[in-house]
Amino acid sequence: MKSLFALIIIVAAVAGAFALLNHNKTTRMETLSQRKGVVMEIPVKLHTVQTQNLERKIKITGVLSAKRQVVVLAETAGQVKSVYKEVGDVVQPGTILAFVDASVISTQLETARASLLNNQRDLERFQKLAQSGAATQQTVDNLRLAVEAANANVVALKKQVENTSIRSPQKGFVVQRMVEIGSVVGGGAPTFKVADLSDMIMKIGLTEMEIVQIKQGMPATIHIDALGKDFKAVISNVGIAADMSGRYAVEVLIKDPSVEKGELRPDLAGSVSFDLPPMQNVLAIPREALVNGVKDPKVYVVENGTAKLKKISLELVEGSFAVVRDIGLSVGERIVLTGHQNLYEGAAVRIIQ
Repeated sequence: MKSLFALIIIVAAVAGAFALLNHNKTTRMETLSQRKGVVMEIPVKLHTVQTQNLERKIKITGVLSAKRQVVVLAETAGQVKSVYKEVGDVVQPGTILAFVDASVISTQLETARASLLNNQRDLERFQKLAQSGAATQQTVDNLRLAVEAANANVVALKKQVENTSIRSPQKGFVVQRMVEIGSVVGGGAPTFKVADLSDMIMKIGLTEMEIVQIKQGMPATIHIDALGKDFKAVISNVGIAADMSGRYAVEVLIKDPSVEKGELRPDLAGSVSFDLPPMQNVLAIPREALVNGVKDPKVYVVENGTAKLKKISLELVEGSFAVVRDIGLSVGERIVLTGHQNLYEGAAVRIIQ
């Protein structure tokens, strides 16, 4: 009797479970059926296209350097015997920076002088003999050539002896020393770097759209990061031809009476900023509205509550704005500013503020 009662309870429980599952399934199906008629609206923020006057400012990072900076090369090979100047020392044109061992060249010079003197004596003697017919004119001519060759050798060796003194070609400061006493240098080896810190510049590169809008003498500002300070400057040199990256070299010269002596030095990092001529009545849209970036510029235009993807053509992109050409967009059109990451062609949108 008890077993029969237990079986009835189990059967009733299983039947109840199946009934509950069937009810839940029916409820889900009804819910899905109701959702089929619902249109999902994607929230977006819009921007109305209009003409405006665009103030333009360029800011480019760079490194400070001396306008006149040279690397002093060794003009003769040998061992460095003396170093006379250190980093930070002030030098003038012709100041001796270091001295290369000249003992071998000096010996060669003395030998060349002796050879020259001997050839000169032979020439004088044979000239007298030629006058009396005791020597031929050809012998005299050969000795004259020998004297000229010996003299040229003496001049060349004297120059080499002078070149053993490494001298500064300009005024300024020693900013780098590449040699030590005892080191061996070859002809043309770098030895010192000398910079005239009275004129400091920052070199930058501009695009073709930017380079045609600037000219020499335009005012600029150079900011030095380490000093946290701005300095007045001017564009001192504008490049003629572009480099391999398509940019034109521009030099910006600091011309600021507030610069303190020794305040600026080469290789300080900073930035150059200057104003370009403003653009009048242009279609400028926020750069963040571009869907695929500047390489393939597109925007979503909202018409009748739906999104339509439209390809546009850009004149230039500067800072947070993109200037649209005459084709692509019209004044009054509404474009998606934020939320386009979730959009697709024909998607319904919900405008948010």
